[in-house]
Amino acid sequence: MNTRVIVIANQKGGVGKTTNTIHIARSLAELGKKCLIIDLDSSAGATTTLGVPTIGWQTIFEVISGEVEAEEAIITDQDGEVPLPHNIHLIPASPKLNELDSFLNRDENLGIVAQDLMLAPIRAVRGKYDYVLLDSAPLVTKTTFPAYKVADYAILSTQLEKLSFERLDSAIKLISSAQRNGNNRLSLLGIVVTMAPQPSTRLAMHYLDLIDKTYVGEDGAPYRFDSIIHRNVAIQEAATARQTLFEYDPAHRVVQSYRAIAQEIEDRIKRRELKLNDQTQQVANG
Repeated sequence: MNTRVIVIANQKGGVGKTTNTIHIARSLAELGKKCLIIDLDSSAGATTTLGVPTIGWQTIFEVISGEVEAEEAIITDQDGEVPLPHNIHLIPASPKLNELDSFLNRDENLGIVAQDLMLAPIRAVRGKYDYVLLDSAPLVTKTTFPAYKVADYAILSTQLEKLSFERLDSAIKLISSAQRNGNNRLSLLGIVVTMAPQPSTRLAMHYLDLIDKTYVGEDGAPYRFDSIIHRNVAIQEAATARQTLFEYDPAHRVVQSYRAIAQEIEDRIKRRELKLNDQTQQVANG
């Protein structure tokens, strides 16, 4: 199985990263793809939204610290205690992630390279899933750069407002830094616009245009996904009910938007990998 590891990011809170992580995974799962979500945020947003308590489980902290293997921390869609959607598995988070600093500062752990904390966990799950989605923290924490270091692709989340747009540049710089520090596989797959006002405002249209002009690929096409996630209360209602919107209100227009984004993801990855394969063959053929 060819596993694609995707980090969902933007170094700003409140831009829909966790919502995007869960619903992109749910959309891909609906397409028959086996997905693993790894929650890398100490606030455990993805974990709690999927109805998993933050205590009583092995978490990503125990995996990173070497207390358990990655497989031992995975909650599957067959677990009777947590009704995860079909084809979605989870390695949960907990506030224990805040202890990573003290873990790294212990005498016996001084040789651990902080930026490589996710190498072993991802190595353990590659080949077992179609997609591994890393839900990154809103601020730069000890798990942020390690997530970029192991990902194949990055998907950035943004609102149509000044601060969120400005933070996209910080995420782009982290992608470049990861590429320079041993992960030349990593590339920006796309930008998801979330919480867009409807009807649209002049300010929102300004930032939409700015995103399209600022972030473009080598072919000149904007990185932004065509489908936009509009502001709505249903996602918050679903999260309160510990469900995805697919379960809570499957006919909602946002569900259709996420389905479209999942198809865009599949199409973009296919095009990129075909291009890379062609380039590899050209080099091999001299």
